[in-house]
Amino acid sequence: MERASEALAGMQYLACEEHCLRALALARHHGDWAYYARILLPLQETRRQRRMIAAEGVTRLGTAGLQGPLESWLGRMGAGCIVVTGPHETQEAIALHRAARKRGQCIEVLFADNPATASRWTLLASAGEQSIKLTVAAPQSAWIDQWLAPTDAVPVRLPAQSDSSDAIELGSETPVDWFLDACEALGEVALATVKAPLGERERIEQLERCLEAVPDHEIIHQALGEAARAMRGVSN
Repeated sequence: MERASEALAGMQYLACEEHCLRALALARHHGDWAYYARILLPLQETRRQRRMIAAEGVTRLGTAGLQGPLESWLGRMGAGCIVVTGPHETQEAIALHRAARKRGQCIEVLFADNPATASRWTLLASAGEQSIKLTVAAPQSAWIDQWLAPTDAVPVRLPAQSDSSDAIELGSETPVDWFLDACEALGEVALATVKAPLGERERIEQLERCLEAVPDHEIIHQALGEAARAMRGVSN
């Protein structure tokens, strides 16, 4: 955690995140729940900073028009947010995320299991055997399948064009807002799966799966910290 603190102070957010995750695994292994809860604070902060950098970069909602190696996609972004859609698969979204981390790029990745032209998008996030699914109204058509920099003009928001009442309307005003709102909504769906009560190891495990699926969700970090503090005095 000393290395994590140094990385955070030096604005090396990806390195800080890696150190925190290693420390978190050690604290979990030893059943040191008080320390586990403390580690979550810099982890949440470094992820917040990483997300802010990504939000100030390029946004791409849909990848129907993208071909070639994933590295060529990353070369167009620097930092940014991207929703991978058909014809690409979830494995490609995972590979894109890993490649961005390896290159040291602050890039946030979501996967939508649908064509980019669909009127509703099915967001998927996985953690082990658990899969989180959320159906939302598609982004505005003018935002889809384009590289959009923060300085690019965006259209005046139009009414939602969803073909199903089960699709959630995010109400976003810009492309990057749509991405961030989608992440927030996906995290809320993940949290709704947590049923184990405070003070039980199972609650920690359920929340860890949520955080693995939606790693930037602020409330999941906070709920996991609360669960860890409730575990004080409980053996591993």
